[in-house]
Amino acid sequence: MKGKELALKALLDKGVKYIFGYTGGAIMPIFDEMEKQKVFTFIMSRHEQGAVFMAQGISRASITTADPQIGVCMATSGPGAMNLVTGIADAMMDSVPVLAITGQVPSGVIATDAFQESDVVGVMMPLTKQTYMPLSVNAVEETIHEAMYVAGTGRGGPVVVDIPKDIQNDDTGPDYKFEPRGYEPNLPGFFYSPVPNRELLRKAVGLINRSERPIILCGHGVINSNAGPNLAKFAEKAHIPIAFTLHGLSALPVDHPLSVGMVGMHGTVEANRALLNCDLIIAFGMRFDDRVTGNLATFGVDADVIHVEIDPSEIDKNVKTSVAVNADVNQALALLAKDPELIAKPRRLWFEKIADYRAEIADEISRDIEKGIGKEGQLLMKTIVSRLSELTGGRDLIVSDVGQHQMILARFYNFQTTNSWFNSGGAGTMGCALPMAVGVKLARPAERVWSISGDGGFQMNIQELGAIMEHQIDIKILLFNNGYLGMVRQWQTMFYDGRFAGTPMKNPDFGAIAGAYKIPYQCVTKPEQITAALETAAGSKGPYMVEFLCDPSEIVLPMVPAGGGIADMIVSMKRDGN
Repeated sequence: MKGKELALKALLDKGVKYIFGYTGGAIMPIFDEMEKQKVFTFIMSRHEQGAVFMAQGISRASITTADPQIGVCMATSGPGAMNLVTGIADAMMDSVPVLAITGQVPSGVIATDAFQESDVVGVMMPLTKQTYMPLSVNAVEETIHEAMYVAGTGRGGPVVVDIPKDIQNDDTGPDYKFEPRGYEPNLPGFFYSPVPNRELLRKAVGLINRSERPIILCGHGVINSNAGPNLAKFAEKAHIPIAFTLHGLSALPVDHPLSVGMVGMHGTVEANRALLNCDLIIAFGMRFDDRVTGNLATFGVDADVIHVEIDPSEIDKNVKTSVAVNADVNQALALLAKDPELIAKPRRLWFEKIADYRAEIADEISRDIEKGIGKEGQLLMKTIVSRLSELTGGRDLIVSDVGQHQMILARFYNFQTTNSWFNSGGAGTMGCALPMAVGVKLARPAERVWSISGDGGFQMNIQELGAIMEHQIDIKILLFNNGYLGMVRQWQTMFYDGRFAGTPMKNPDFGAIAGAYKIPYQCVTKPEQITAALETAAGSKGPYMVEFLCDPSEIVLPMVPAGGGIADMIVSMKRDGN
């Protein structure tokens, strides 16, 4: 067999159904073989970055299903491979398993500055869990199996396999053998410890029992390990409020009685105030990033910390722990939930205090949502999101771009379905939503998918409307157009004396663009039009696009200012007289 055949055989053996990518000289042998075999569904992205986010969508959306998959993308050498970099870095930050296969110039001319040569392994090494370059055809199949094992084992992440063109075309010798069934690579340095230490869990239970004001921080690891049901059992038994990181949202229904919503820079008042005043932080599957903690010098200074995390490098990295459990989150929660020594406390005073926090700006938010328009007379994004949440019952799959609308979705969409919230967190990559929604829909075709972007992010990967058109992928596209890079404008409003440097946008006719891609479209300008437009989109067959003209003055609050701690949270511009 040739290297190109072995590469595709490995993908087939691993259950890959979809491949996303863009062809070119150095990857043509594999593409040609893929066309001969016709066993994969190939989705041609219109840019290589789009292919990575499509692959991310498959991985993110399928991880909680009965058929979890690792998304696969392909690109040619040089500029093709380099266009994958942003999406690969994004997957690494958000712990998303992805396999990228890139073509490379023939092995005999590597390091000679050959046409379309780039050092893919060197560039990708700090952005991935592992990079590979098989230099023998006999190594191709095993390399791909090892790469996918590494991508999906423990804390997920991207891997890259860079295959020289001559290796793709070479034949194996007559003695070649490889048995994929039951294969596990021998990786002495690849440490993975999913089993919780019982003594450490006992210490954790002791801290929980003594605590009067505990709070749970639910991170992305809870979703990735399918630990939502066990988290609910544990929290309900011990009667502890639950706050969610950005990626932890949708691990449980956001209106669960113990939920206090999202925590962090744009978290709810009740989540942030509870975190500020707690005496115990119990963190599951999260890394204490700066958008959660704010100023580390003031974070959790009066609280004990229990941290359950599968990646040992994250433990004690940012926040020092009282008890650290390096283990699979689901296994740890299963043991905690049924621990006979865990005491159920009413914690009435603590929950009364949280109710007070929740009421702090609730009326103000309700008035804004009801009014529906901002200072400049255009639509408020929080009103649109609230109407969407009402229409869908919080059950649909939401794929968000990055910016103000992302934070508003995180705050005001009533997530009810497990693993129904997809976006770029750690890297904050604008343009991720449209292509990611493609992968999400393919992973879960029976569920309705909404791709939601601002006018800035939408134009960064607008070309993927081509892939959606070609394959008639049933995605509902919402465009929140306020004529600015909204989140940056918010910072400029609050901290740069209203100097809008580089944020105003002269936009094209988005309706004409939708029409060019044969996607039905309508534009909404008034609050009374919102629900009808969303109903039309929801009930349509195939892709549908709705543009909302939004008010550029809208501010996402609360907000913890950069460099500040949670105690510095800005709750209301109106209250401050601004």
